[in-house]
Amino acid sequence: MNRKRKIVLIAALLIITELLAGKISRVQSDQHLAKVLINLNHEMESIFNDALMTSEVLKEIVLISPNKSITEVAFNKASKALLETYTHVDSLLLLPNGIVSYAYPYAENKGAIGHNVLEDINRKLGAKSSICEKKTAVIGPVKLVQNGKLAFILRASIADENGFIGLTSSVIHLDSIIEKIERSLKNNEIENYSIVGFNPDSKNCSDKIITSQGTLQGYQSNGDINIFKTTWKISVSQENSGTLIRLLVFAVLSTLTMLIVTPAAYFKKYRFYEKEKSTLQKEAHTDFLTGLLNRRGFDNKLDALTKSDSYGAVAVLDIDFFKSINDRYGHDIGDSALVHFSAVCATQIRDHDILSRTGGEEFMLLMLNTELSQAQEICERLRKMISQKPLIHDELSIKMTASVGLSSFVTPKDISIALSLADEALYKAKQGGRNRVCVNV
Repeated sequence: MNRKRKIVLIAALLIITELLAGKISRVQSDQHLAKVLINLNHEMESIFNDALMTSEVLKEIVLISPNKSITEVAFNKASKALLETYTHVDSLLLLPNGIVSYAYPYAENKGAIGHNVLEDINRKLGAKSSICEKKTAVIGPVKLVQNGKLAFILRASIADENGFIGLTSSVIHLDSIIEKIERSLKNNEIENYSIVGFNPDSKNCSDKIITSQGTLQGYQSNGDINIFKTTWKISVSQENSGTLIRLLVFAVLSTLTMLIVTPAAYFKKYRFYEKEKSTLQKEAHTDFLTGLLNRRGFDNKLDALTKSDSYGAVAVLDIDFFKSINDRYGHDIGDSALVHFSAVCATQIRDHDILSRTGGEEFMLLMLNTELSQAQEICERLRKMISQKPLIHDELSIKMTASVGLSSFVTPKDISIALSLADEALYKAKQGGRNRVCVNV
């Protein structure tokens, strides 16, 4: 290889290395983030399932209570038991007609008592969504009126056949959720990320940023953190440049190139010999005049069927009075008759049928997975078409007919018997006046 070609080859290897390394790095980044998110989402599901359960249980307590109302003592008792069971939830609130009346623990939530979320411009969107859709709504992260902390609020609408009763609120502080997320990302060596989420109490897009760290640059892997019924979008970028990947890719490509270039001449010669071998094998199995399989090729097809469970039919076809055509018009016309016969047959058989010229004017047709009645229809159609399509050669129009012997087989090992029976049927067709199909089973 001359110097110019070596330079071109090395440049090509470097370009391909860069493309492949970048692709591999992106795939690895995507796969890594996907694995992290599986575990993270499982943890988030556990946290918010606690909030859902507390909100729904409190709602049911209200619905089964007399006059659809409970006392503060009953609320505190129920809330205490719920928070001891579902430890991820920080606070519970009860809002008859949308007004905070009870809160637990009281000390850190007393600032919310008397707050009407249906009139608060920063809360009414989420509250009304829960009421209208009659299902639990996730709000946040928002700043709590009672203590200024950022938190998620799971609101469940309480209603019966008479209409709206109130709301329940389960509160989960944002700090604990973010702490779990950041710890998980750090443990998995993710240092550059941004997380954004949806807040139904806000129309301002700038309020959607949840948390971020580092700088996003280059390729970014994206995924979803499922926060109950909402989704946070996380974007991650890798800090390293993938130098090791590039070195490995270049080494592999260089090795492969050497393995390909060095024995190229050998493989070229090998392919040539294989092509010659294939050509010779095809010629050995093909009738040079008609292009159909010859007897050897036909037998080879039969041998290939020995291990199958195929059934079907086989026909032996013979051009009537072919010797007379040869004697009267000469061998060239006789050859044209054979080619014409083959062409007409090819138009009438199916793609998976096997037609061969097995000698002289004799042909064989193998019809796999075909019932005898269907095979007889095919042979009749073929016979009629041959009689309707005379051989046209210059000014000559030579009418041709064919006799057909047909038999069937149940398994491939019965084909030789079926061929013998078809031969006998052909003889009967000849004896019976030619230009007919005879069946022998």
